[in-house]
Amino acid sequence: MTLRERLADIARFMARPTFASQPMPWGRAAVLALLAVFALDMAVDQLAYVLIDGWDSEAGFLPEPLDFDGSLTQDLLEFLVIAPLLEELAFRAWLTGRTAALRFAIYGFTALGLMLAGVYAPAEYAMPMALAGAACVFAGLIHWGRTRHRDRSVPVWFTRRFHWFVWGSSLLFGLIHLGNYEPLSHPLGLLVVLPQTIGGLLLAYTRTRIGLGAAMAHHAAYNAVFLLSDYGWW
Repeated sequence: MTLRERLADIARFMARPTFASQPMPWGRAAVLALLAVFALDMAVDQLAYVLIDGWDSEAGFLPEPLDFDGSLTQDLLEFLVIAPLLEELAFRAWLTGRTAALRFAIYGFTALGLMLAGVYAPAEYAMPMALAGAACVFAGLIHWGRTRHRDRSVPVWFTRRFHWFVWGSSLLFGLIHLGNYEPLSHPLGLLVVLPQTIGGLLLAYTRTRIGLGAAMAHHAAYNAVFLLSDYGWW
């Protein structure tokens, strides 16, 4: 597939995601495909940032980013390891549609709900809810490990509604990043996570066409670029 064909394929996926039962085998073609979708992700997201910031400079609707105090080591671990691993497992690992993977998605989203609830709950409940979320993930991994070779069928309803699953998970992926900002003061403030929502859609392409490992690498590389920028190294 040429670069033009690859970009056209990505554009078709973004317009209406289609199911793929198996990603391409890892090799030169997969590496080139990964580079193409990553470059497109960076270009589209930068355009979105420029347009939204330009509009916000006049209207002032975007929330301010929260200031998280962390060391370089902590940031590297969180942005380059933990976030790509956990977020890809939660939001895109199950896009194979296999029954065992879909079951794991239920565990994952339950854990995500518990952890998010812990952020807004009274302080005494934060740690128990976080631990419950971690336990839920651990239980899901055990259940998936015991059934992944047995429960490999893909339900018809999943393939028929695949585009809704991709759009919905990408939107949710964007919305969870609102936690990086001050509370919204205007409905248009939701646009602050438009780049992450677009990124979620492109990560879904990477996951389904190239593989889960490629999606994690794509996610980590994206975070690395912005981490370099935050530290003034870019």
